[in-house]
Amino acid sequence: MHGAGGVGPILLSSSGDNMLRQDQPSDRLVIGTADGMFLLRRADSGEWTLAHRALQGCAVAAVTRLANGALIAGTHGQGVSRSDDEGQTWRWINNGLTVFDVWSVRAGMLNGRECLYAGTLPAHLFVSQDGGETWRDLPALRQVPGVEHWFFPPPPHQGHVKDIVVDGTRLLVGIEVGALLVSEDEGATFTALPVDPDPRDCDLHRILVHPARPGRIIIANGLAGTMASEDRGQTWQRGLNPPGIDYPDPLVMHPDDPDLLFMAGAVGWPPHWYALGRARTKIARSRDGGKTWERLLGGLPDGQRAIFGGLTLEAFDGGYALYAADSDGQVFESRDGGDTWRIIAEVGPVSKGDFHKALARGRPPMVTVDALKFGDKAAERIAKAKV
Repeated sequence: MHGAGGVGPILLSSSGDNMLRQDQPSDRLVIGTADGMFLLRRADSGEWTLAHRALQGCAVAAVTRLANGALIAGTHGQGVSRSDDEGQTWRWINNGLTVFDVWSVRAGMLNGRECLYAGTLPAHLFVSQDGGETWRDLPALRQVPGVEHWFFPPPPHQGHVKDIVVDGTRLLVGIEVGALLVSEDEGATFTALPVDPDPRDCDLHRILVHPARPGRIIIANGLAGTMASEDRGQTWQRGLNPPGIDYPDPLVMHPDDPDLLFMAGAVGWPPHWYALGRARTKIARSRDGGKTWERLLGGLPDGQRAIFGGLTLEAFDGGYALYAADSDGQVFESRDGGDTWRIIAEVGPVSKGDFHKALARGRPPMVTVDALKFGDKAAERIAKAKV
């Protein structure tokens, strides 16, 4: 959660920085998509236009920003790239990486020092302390009990690092599917927090923490629903999904108000979407830390095929703005707290993994997205769901 002042570009991607605090609204929007980077500019009229394209042909999973303004992009298959001119030009920074299918990147201050992390499939966590010029693996990530149960429903059925949170002295890592991990020693050791006794029901999509609520962790669990802990992850409250959202994914918190949350998700789970041909994605707002929710429409689609893959909140003096992008590449903006929305651009698909392919109109059967496997509890829950 960036908040160092100044005005940098807004970042929107499926698994990178999605909460920022700025002095004033930005007129630049950097979007990581399944077809590279799209850079938008806002005119004085409020209209957004495409200003630049970069990394065409690369599937960008996540974008983060260093304290000096450099942008870092994690890609599926090509590793990590860096831009020192707000996304105009990029260079590959893969020295030390041994896995190049990157699902998450995140920069933050850990014990007073800026660290940059990249999480991959299969699940490895790499750290850089020189802005990505060199990387080293943190092997302790794969030494926690239960690692043998980590998996991912689509082929190759290997778990990956979906979210990374740098929280002052703590490092939190979410494995999809398998664990919520915490390290108190900069990644030398990791402990799995007791989200569920069965690692196959720990489908970590997003992790929220806030300095004003030091004991609280909120997670979007794709298979078991949104959950919250008030004791640093030792016990958990379930059943916090908004009505009509079974599969929560993008989740953001206002940097100045830890009880103000926004979530995007879908009805049912991927097997239901593929059979129906629609994810019926939704966005909801909570003003009480996830205890109650209200669905937002006001210009958002109702029952659409595509799914929201990215959601970002930009807070600034006097207000905040929300940006959401779906797996068809439609980008929505709200400047009144989520009450009303408008489409501001069409870009490449903003998609977790291959959702943009799986939810394409009239697509043929594909083993890469249809050969799904689940744990026993999740399979029973999916089979019984009336969606």
